[in-house]
Amino acid sequence: MLIRSDYHIHASFYRVKKEGAEPGPTAAEQLAAARAAGTELVGIVEHCNDAPHHPFRCLEELSAEYHAPGFPREKVFLGVEADLAEDGSDRCGREGRAKLGLHYVIGSVHVSPVKCPDFSVYLEYEYKRIANALMNNANVEIIGHPFGEGIRWEKAGIIPKWHWGLIPERFLAEILRLAKESGKALEVNRCDFTDGVYLDFLKEIKTGKILFSVGSDAHGTRSVGNAVTRTQVLEVLGFQESCHWRPKA
Repeated sequence: MLIRSDYHIHASFYRVKKEGAEPGPTAAEQLAAARAAGTELVGIVEHCNDAPHHPFRCLEELSAEYHAPGFPREKVFLGVEADLAEDGSDRCGREGRAKLGLHYVIGSVHVSPVKCPDFSVYLEYEYKRIANALMNNANVEIIGHPFGEGIRWEKAGIIPKWHWGLIPERFLAEILRLAKESGKALEVNRCDFTDGVYLDFLKEIKTGKILFSVGSDAHGTRSVGNAVTRTQVLEVLGFQESCHWRPKA
């Protein structure tokens, strides 16, 4: 049985919002939701990128909540989801990590059809960032939701149906190889367990003894339980606790 973990829970309370918008959950509220869902190891994060609603100060305020006296930090970790640049560097960096007192960094790709309407260009865009982070970025421990943006091109009507069969096989093979060599974890997040190619990718993670992590990617309290459901699927697939990533701190 795998330990119930979720290292990708967003405390969105501190981000900039329009007047009258829902405030979003604090770290304490997301922690309570995770515990109610049965999650044992909890990681609270927020975005680090150049979006105006994600200024660095929102991470500083989240860090202050986590490090405040009385916050229940046992088996609870503070991380960040940082956008990856083309060279694999992450938006947070070592300096930001130290300033915030982080336990880990998730390196992710976020892009939309508005900025990149060509679907094949998007696939290359994400692949390059993931591969370079795996090869060159010692600050990142987890690759967040690999190719998790693909569904956006379906929703925009650019492709008829998003599925992992659209990703070049060499991209997937190289990511698996580099993850194995680097010792970084590939995150199980934004999943379609009915997608045969995605399932084959997961099986390669398992048989290759590549580190994996599980994330709900919850931005509100209602979706925190998604990580538990995903963990149960991994158990059925035969994933082993020995390859289940966890923070060193």
